[in-house]
Amino acid sequence: MIRSRAITFLTDFGYEDVFTGVCKAVIDRVDPEIRVIDLTHGISPGGIRSGALALAAAVHYSAPAVHLAVVDPGVGTDRRALVLSAGEHFLVGPDNGLLVPAAERLGGAEHAFEISESPARLIPTHRTFHGRDIFSPVAAELARGLPPEELGTEVDVTSLVRLDFPEPSLQEGLLVVHVLSIDHYGNLALNAGPELILGSFLKDGETVSVEVDGQEVVEVPFGSAFGEVEAGQPILFPDSSGSLALAVNGGSAAAEFGLSPDDELHIRGS
Repeated sequence: MIRSRAITFLTDFGYEDVFTGVCKAVIDRVDPEIRVIDLTHGISPGGIRSGALALAAAVHYSAPAVHLAVVDPGVGTDRRALVLSAGEHFLVGPDNGLLVPAAERLGGAEHAFEISESPARLIPTHRTFHGRDIFSPVAAELARGLPPEELGTEVDVTSLVRLDFPEPSLQEGLLVVHVLSIDHYGNLALNAGPELILGSFLKDGETVSVEVDGQEVVEVPFGSAFGEVEAGQPILFPDSSGSLALAVNGGSAAAEFGLSPDDELHIRGS
């Protein structure tokens, strides 16, 4: 077998415990030549949605790889363990919606394989640590070049669990968006993608009204960088993925506006 893929690794394991290191040790035991790229292990505990969005944002920049993602509050239940194939990429993780947005970013899941009983898994397999005992060894074998059909049983891709994201809307002079996630800085990722931004009234240098919680109205400029406003001032801008975000220069938009995931904002043009 010829190794042709690195492994990217994303979890909610944090940085204080040994969970991440043990998974990487399992990969190393399969093949010490496998390169592991740590995307992040700082996803909020059980934060399936934030993990899914982070993974989807990252895979676009990756060469063909095995994307190992473990945010798995349902570990030990009847949720499935999966490998998805999408183009030249594989995604490995739980069937809880975590993998699907990334697969869609890569063109869509073409095949799915259930790997709970994979011959590559560690024996004994502990119910509470599938990241170590199932996902890591399977990802390593994929990285080495083993085909997924030798690691699991194919299942219907239409049966995959999908996350329920709120939908934005654009009418004349009104853009209704929702908070998808909040990053380390308190910046708010909103569910308006590049096409919706381009088709809207949002223009560089212009100010719009942002209605928060159906009451508070704030005048916010639309720009491209934090430095375009004074410290402590808010700004709407396309983030590094091209989607709309709300930030406060030098501060936290989440704290400033008291917003959480799924909260709705009404943005009105001047």
